[in-house]
Amino acid sequence: MIGAIVGPNLLPFFIYFVVVVLHSVKEVLNMREISECAARFTIFAAMSSKEQKFTSSRVRSSYLSVVVSMTLVLFVLGVLGSLVFSAKTLAQAVRENFTFTLVLDESVPEEELRTLVKSQQLADYAKSAELVTKEEAARALQADLGEDFVEFLGYNPLSNTVDLHLNGTFVASGNLEALRQELLRDPYIEDVIYDLDLITLVNQNIEKISWILAGAVLVLLLVALALINSSIRLTIYSKRFLLKTMQLVGATSGFIRRPYLLNSLVLGLLSAALSMGLLLVLGTALDNYFPALLALFERETMWVVFAALLCIGLLVPGVSTAIAIRKYLKLRTNELYY
Repeated sequence: MIGAIVGPNLLPFFIYFVVVVLHSVKEVLNMREISECAARFTIFAAMSSKEQKFTSSRVRSSYLSVVVSMTLVLFVLGVLGSLVFSAKTLAQAVRENFTFTLVLDESVPEEELRTLVKSQQLADYAKSAELVTKEEAARALQADLGEDFVEFLGYNPLSNTVDLHLNGTFVASGNLEALRQELLRDPYIEDVIYDLDLITLVNQNIEKISWILAGAVLVLLLVALALINSSIRLTIYSKRFLLKTMQLVGATSGFIRRPYLLNSLVLGLLSAALSMGLLLVLGTALDNYFPALLALFERETMWVVFAALLCIGLLVPGVSTAIAIRKYLKLRTNELYY
């Protein structure tokens, strides 16, 4: 499943990317001293060994909570995003399953019959066209009925037909009746049979579902942005006194902001990588237990979703960190207690 999504040539690159991300985060989470800037302020210098372990544990816990919350949010967003990106493909497949049956005149010459079928196959509105002779139709009907009606009647009452499958885009346009009238102008076509009510109902439902999914993605995206922003701001809030101390001893805003931005980007990158891994695990589970749903995890769809998750995982924590640090650096010392 994973190889099918990322491709056999890119699979080693994807594994190497995940390993690099995990190694980078391990280095961040294993820092015994928080050298937040090149000035090497050491906040554990005056602490006992027990206090250092407790503080280090709290730092790691805060990082872990941020990663877990962002990973879960990005995972849910990725699942819903896969549904949205796959909805068009699924709707296209549903529409292309509808059949237009062209009932042909008995007197159609053999050459004209082949020409008619070929012209329908090459038409802009057609996905495929297949000739079903009266003999083939009779055999299929006999199999369904379980008895030989041709022998009972003494003749075959069925006609040669062409099963025409239309392009999903054309079915969605709703110009089906106009196409029917155009086809009936052919002197060799006696009738055109299709289920207009069912097609109309399916088109309406697909449109409704598309709007619902789009609205759900928008709402979830806003919730995801709010949750990630809240997690990052809480982490920065817990270090507001350290930020102010660094500012008071002469560190510039860019100098203070840089290590925090780096940490946020690394944590966001890890969260995005973990959410991608969860999506791949979900895709593998669907492949094993619900193969029909595997269409939601096509390679092109997953690459788009992965790119979106990576952008969100990097941009939102980075922007939230920059805004939060800017806010606390502007506050006076006594305002940090409120």
